[in-house]
Amino acid sequence: MKKEIILKGNGFTLRHIRMSDAQAYFECVGDKKLKQALINIPENVEEVKKEIKIYIADFKKKKPFGEAFVIEVNGIVAGEISVHHLNIEHHEHKGEIGYAIHPKFKGKGLATKAVKLLTPYVFKKYKLKRVSGWGRAKNKASARVLEKAGYKLEGILRKNKCIDGIYLDDFLYAKVK
Repeated sequence: MKKEIILKGNGFTLRHIRMSDAQAYFECVGDKKLKQALINIPENVEEVKKEIKIYIADFKKKKPFGEAFVIEVNGIVAGEISVHHLNIEHHEHKGEIGYAIHPKFKGKGLATKAVKLLTPYVFKKYKLKRVSGWGRAKNKASARVLEKAGYKLEGILRKNKCIDGIYLDDFLYAKVK
């Protein structure tokens, strides 16, 4: 396995996700109240374990699809952040960033700090020209995270997703190099 990457921020660290993080990861992304705020949420810890297994296996590849990290504060999983949909071939050099914060750590600026830390890392490591972030248009907190991290709003994708019979709009932010 490749060496675990650890990125140090102010009061937190980013490290590669492990199978032992499944429950904490689920607590970050599995809140049913977030169903209409997030793009995709797992239904249970077993789904999370499948996702983590894919990230771990994928990271071993020479050209991975993505890279997932947990955000740790004093050894506690406070959130997750990943870069995925890496397209580093065919001269596209782009990826997407996603994140979620554990309910106990929300409102402390942790997501913004993590996005600010991970973005230059992925630009450099994967020689990216573009990193984008998506979210539900009604998720103002997530949009603010991207804005504070220097991402620019590129548009609103109207009626982009149907959840429980309701069509929802998504925002698209990006940072380019």
